[in-house]
Amino acid sequence: MNHKGSLVTGTVLAVMLGTGLTAAVPGMGVRMAGADSLQDVQLQESLGAEFFRVDWSAKPDGHGKTRITGYVYSDKGRAADEVQLHISELDASGKQVGSYFERMLESVPAEGRGYFDVKVPVNAQAASYHVAVYSWNDVEGGTK
Repeated sequence: MNHKGSLVTGTVLAVMLGTGLTAAVPGMGVRMAGADSLQDVQLQESLGAEFFRVDWSAKPDGHGKTRITGYVYSDKGRAADEVQLHISELDASGKQVGSYFERMLESVPAEGRGYFDVKVPVNAQAASYHVAVYSWNDVEGGTK
C-alpha cells in the first residue's frame, strides 16, 4: 500500500511537469530545477522523519561525483520498499544549492535498516549535504 496514495502520484507528477524536473537516469537520480516546490519537499521530509531516520556519509569518488552511502532505519515497526531519498546540496551558509531524488535498491525491514549507495555530480557550491526519506511504500504484513 502506498503510504501517501494519490498524494505521491499527484504531487510528483505536478512537480515534474510544473518545475521541469529532468528525467531519471540510472545512477543519476532526478535533479530539481528550482526551489518552487521546496516547501512541499520539506513537508514531505518531515513526514518521513516521523517513521525513519537516516545515517549517512559523503565523500568524492574521484570521478566527478560524490558518493553518499548509509542506512535508513525503521524504528517504529514500519517496513517499507521503493524508498525514495531526497539529497540536498547545501552551501556554507546552509542554503540549498542543489537537490536530487534517488531510489534505494533495498527495502527497509520493520525495526531494521536498509542500505543505500548513491552518487550525485560534484557541485562546487556544495559545502555539505542533507539526506532524508522523501517517499516510500508500506509493505503489507511488514510490521512487528
